[in-house]
Amino acid sequence: MAEEESRHIQVSFHSSSEKVIPGTEDAVVDVPISADWEKLNNLVNKLAAAADDEWKARRFELLIGSTFLRCPLSEFIEENHLDFERVVKIECVDGYDPPQPHLSLSGPDWISSVHVTPSIYVATAFDGSVTVWDRKGEKISMHSREESAVKGACVIDKPKGTGVGGLRLATGLENGSIWVEEWGADGRVSAVAALRGHARSVEAVKVGADGSRLISGGFDAHVKVWNLAADASDVYEAPKAKNEKRSKEEFVTKTPMVTLAAHSDAIVALEWSSHQKERAFSASWDHSLLQWDLELAGEVSRIRAQRGFTSISIHPSTGLIIGGLTDACPRLYDPRSSEGSFLKQSFIGHKGWVTGVRWTERDDHSFISSSFDGTVKMWDSRSAKTPVFDISGHEDRVLCCGVGEGAILSGGVDTKVNIFTF
Repeated sequence: MAEEESRHIQVSFHSSSEKVIPGTEDAVVDVPISADWEKLNNLVNKLAAAADDEWKARRFELLIGSTFLRCPLSEFIEENHLDFERVVKIECVDGYDPPQPHLSLSGPDWISSVHVTPSIYVATAFDGSVTVWDRKGEKISMHSREESAVKGACVIDKPKGTGVGGLRLATGLENGSIWVEEWGADGRVSAVAALRGHARSVEAVKVGADGSRLISGGFDAHVKVWNLAADASDVYEAPKAKNEKRSKEEFVTKTPMVTLAAHSDAIVALEWSSHQKERAFSASWDHSLLQWDLELAGEVSRIRAQRGFTSISIHPSTGLIIGGLTDACPRLYDPRSSEGSFLKQSFIGHKGWVTGVRWTERDDHSFISSSFDGTVKMWDSRSAKTPVFDISGHEDRVLCCGVGEGAILSGGVDTKVNIFTF
């Protein structure tokens, strides 16, 4: 330790934002190689305070190359084979507040998807149920449409006001059905539409930004496009037997507008393009991520991976896609790339298959991932080798994750829905 205290290295600090941190511009500082994140963070704030009397201390993440500093400089330099004779450039990224445990809710079976709105939490499960809680964790309703596992779901309309009334949800079932259902203010659920067309389990459903179109995919390897508007042209009424009693619920049965076939294995994740409303993406176990033009009903581009996909999430402003695959590394793709590979980065940290990925609402860089290793991790896309935070709490494999309204949700084999705030 005495030797490390006596050895020094030169470092410089720069900001990740357009605003320069006072006192750091063009400054090169000698620091002991034993310095860790805390000491360097304090140093940045001291330099800024000395140059600006109104400076208020801030928490920075310190990025060297593509890795956040999580150990003393001496260890980092040795592990990354840095040259002691050169100035180490450290990027100061606005710090993340650690996610805080908020709720742990019990579900009836393995949790297949989790969702959040300003007033409620929603979870679907392998027993076919949909459970709704308020934001305090009080259960509002739980119901099952059919005795078939819910494999995918999406919120079409958020509740109106502070309750559950007005919630409209699409669920894809293992038996190939898709249901669109609406919740009343009293928590009662009514069917709006049954979407028939898939031959096997529906693994993913995703509604478009204007709420008029839904895309779905599943084990039949087909992407189907549905019209959610009140349009009679795609309504199919199955013939009723003479003595068949009419259902108490009045709903329509619809057939798909378009069926797209280009995958050779199960489709497990879908996203609408963030920049072109007529385009969408589908990810499959066949190791491919396809971009579709839904108006022309054709494939636009194909990204090939080394493994099958499990989940994708597209950033609403940058258009970058985070992908989860059947290994331990989330990956960053740029579908608009015209030079080199679509793959831009792989992120190292999980110890099991990545089951879910979601961009957060914090900024253009942060996302979360869930894994069979029982954890959820928060990442910054600029740091490939070190997650920002590890979020624990599950006792078994985590099957899904969600984010929104300042909350991180995860669900798994332990039937728990864990919620952290950030």
